[in-house]
Amino acid sequence: MPRGERPLGPEDTALLRFAGDLRRLRDQAGKPSYRELAVRANYSPTALSDAAGGRKLPSLALTLAFVRACDPAADTAPWTKRWRELAAEHTQQLLPNAPYPGAEPYTETGAKHFFGRERLVGQVLDSVRTRPLTVLLGASGSGRTSLLRAGLLPALDDAVLVTPGDTDPLADLAEALAGVFPGTTAASLAEELRADPDRLRLLVRRHRPGLVLLVDDAEKTLGADDFLAAVTRCPHVVLAVRADHRRRCLDRGLAGAEITVEPMTADQLRRAISEPAAKVGATVETAVITQLVADAANRHALALVQRTLLETWRRKRGMTLSLSGFEETGGIGQVAVHAAEAFYDGLGETARRSVRGVFLRLVSVRRNGTTQRRTRVLDTEPRLLEQLAKARLVTLTDDGAELVHDALLGWPRLAGWIDEERETLGTHQQLVTAMELWEASDRDPLALYRGARLRRARELGEFLTVQERQFVDLSTRRETRRFTAFVAAVAVLIALVPGTVVYALSNERKLTEAHGRELGGKALSESEELIEQRRPYADKYALVGYKVNPSPEAEKVLRLANAVTRGIPFTGTPKDDADVVVAPRGDVAAVTDADGTDRMWSLDEDSATSGARFADGHRVVKLAERRAITRDQTGREHLWAVNAANDVTRLAALPDRFRTLDLSADGSRVVGKVGDADGLGLPTPDETAHAELFDLTDPRSLRELPMPVRDPEAVALSQDGRELATAVWDAAAGATTVEFWSIGGTAEPAAPALRQPVYVRGITYSGDGRWLAVEHSPESVVEVWQRVPSGAPVLRARLDSALRYGAGISFSDDDRIAIVRDNIFEVQQLYTNDRAPDRLVYVVGHGNSTRAIFRAQHGDFLVRSGGRNPELLPYDLDSGHIIKRMCEKDGARLTDSEWVKSFGEVERVEVC
Repeated sequence: MPRGERPLGPEDTALLRFAGDLRRLRDQAGKPSYRELAVRANYSPTALSDAAGGRKLPSLALTLAFVRACDPAADTAPWTKRWRELAAEHTQQLLPNAPYPGAEPYTETGAKHFFGRERLVGQVLDSVRTRPLTVLLGASGSGRTSLLRAGLLPALDDAVLVTPGDTDPLADLAEALAGVFPGTTAASLAEELRADPDRLRLLVRRHRPGLVLLVDDAEKTLGADDFLAAVTRCPHVVLAVRADHRRRCLDRGLAGAEITVEPMTADQLRRAISEPAAKVGATVETAVITQLVADAANRHALALVQRTLLETWRRKRGMTLSLSGFEETGGIGQVAVHAAEAFYDGLGETARRSVRGVFLRLVSVRRNGTTQRRTRVLDTEPRLLEQLAKARLVTLTDDGAELVHDALLGWPRLAGWIDEERETLGTHQQLVTAMELWEASDRDPLALYRGARLRRARELGEFLTVQERQFVDLSTRRETRRFTAFVAAVAVLIALVPGTVVYALSNERKLTEAHGRELGGKALSESEELIEQRRPYADKYALVGYKVNPSPEAEKVLRLANAVTRGIPFTGTPKDDADVVVAPRGDVAAVTDADGTDRMWSLDEDSATSGARFADGHRVVKLAERRAITRDQTGREHLWAVNAANDVTRLAALPDRFRTLDLSADGSRVVGKVGDADGLGLPTPDETAHAELFDLTDPRSLRELPMPVRDPEAVALSQDGRELATAVWDAAAGATTVEFWSIGGTAEPAAPALRQPVYVRGITYSGDGRWLAVEHSPESVVEVWQRVPSGAPVLRARLDSALRYGAGISFSDDDRIAIVRDNIFEVQQLYTNDRAPDRLVYVVGHGNSTRAIFRAQHGDFLVRSGGRNPELLPYDLDSGHIIKRMCEKDGARLTDSEWVKSFGEVERVEVC
């Protein structure tokens, strides 16, 4: 007989109340045994019993598994929120040997934990040896202070760190140098320097000729002439200046060697995460490193990384920073949201209104309703921007201000503000686009605002920046002049020819419209003929047609003509119908040479450069970030490092008879089948066939991970490889079960399963994990599901096609899905509500069974051209972006002879 549950006693602590509520949830579920709950939750009965025992706080994953086991339909968000509040009370106090500084910069005593900036430190040291003045520029939060204190100060034989304030920088300089020179005090040195700034140079030359002055926050001294005169005359000086003050530095004549503190690369960030822990005998789980690198590499987010690491350190298991501890912190997203809320709570009502305005100005809403960060030069109170930068919520760069991380878009308060001002933000985004086109057209007055758009722009009021306000003012003045001239002309006409003016104006408008349709139709016909013949200038004619008679058809021709004109050929690859495999970011591709061996190519905006070949006979099966999997002529698969198109290295052979099914986009994990009879061409099915999953973090020593399903029909890995989707076919029931697994040391359910009354051929994750595409067979219907955190996926779209052919599916980063079926390429806009998707593109004759790849850096899709040619077409859906690029490159205007040849003596249409 099982032993009864230990009574909790009085629930006089938060932990006991939490345990008591878990027990009550179990009671409401009919009080199933812990053995029965264990089957539902995939945790042991002991773990579940301990979770409700009230002696220690269970992990977040265990808590949510307990809740879902008791009530599969339960809303886990309140439990998550409550768990995080309780976890904050029960985390370990910081120990003296914590290797991460959190919100504070590294100091000289923490230099042993300072990693990732070794190359930059060496660069600055070289500059100090050869140049008297080095200006170290970096965005707010880029780590300038840590670099000075923990990187340069320990590396220099003789250096002094000066941190001037806002009030009296010269006094701060004297304070830092007090006692450095014999017989000097802070007061006496300050007095001497005020009288003669050159006095410092003489003291250094006489007593400490090798002294290096490291000046932090040097932007605070740009208005202090005496400070700058004293410091810049010294033989070795490093001024650390925030990037948004670069212009002021140049205006002050501080033209020393300029070194920029760039965001950390992925490799640098890995060192900054793992090495400090190793110094104190701790380890960081690979999954934690992978997630942080994905969230912060090449971004100004070091402060968020350090805060997240510190919180993870407080939750470490022994001396391991585990994935569970990291997930308990909520990752960078939760840390950023917590920092924003804490900062906001400390403000007064007036300051809160100002902060709301700043945050709204730093986001934009696209036409499809998605929100993203944007960089703007704000004419806001400088002190407020300083506070936001100090709180590491806003990054100040040479280009302006921006939110420090995409995670802040998930701050509930900001999300509420965006919903309230969505119409205003949409109007503002249209204004920004109009300004860009105006600038691209050399400020053509015809590109200024007028009519209803101008009225809406004027209503934005204080939401506008100085430059935007100037654009609106210019538009207003031009509109006023046009209206005045129009009224005067009408008055004259009415006086001379009463009763005929309305007819004349109406007739002129009809003639103009007819002329536009005729000219536009001729231009589009010319463009389509050039597209078919693959001759140049198709985009120029399409632009004329679009400009004189804008229509959906004209926009369609413009997009296609632009894609064909910018086609990326693979020169020197004569093999017809060559395989083309493009990396997830669209920066490199593998293309088959004439002898059947694949070669890497580097892809630019609209060109390709030949790179290295793989081993003879090797064909690329999957291509990811810095990783490739090839199959040789015997069927054996191999793992390769692809550091660049011209730098490929074979790392290891994958297990015998292993057939890759999916490779995560970041190259960290691969899943495949071993012993697949069909794939290996065996005469009879192999009943020993099974799936295997490997961690590729250490590629020379593959680590097998638990595979939750033995023999799935289809699988897919999320971009970071941390989630696996599997599809298992039940022939008797005629249905497929799609399950989602969180992959780490164990495989645990990540979301409720999907039951599909069809055979599932393929599964595809979106890059951000918000969408999941499930392809049915044999009809090739694609269902698109919205992923809901810790909840069941929601069906948002069912995309059918007359062509029953396997679909190549990919997603953009703004809720668009691209599908290629044989030679049909289509793009649909998805919505997170009941609205049906909008078809944005449907092109026949392009695709050729190759998956389209979205290139965020260029804002277009790469799709295979029609026929057997391996050429790729960069397909841009934004006509405004196409026109801007054509005008910027001076590639939009037909020559006079081309115009006359096509359109005779018709007055030229200016397209830019």
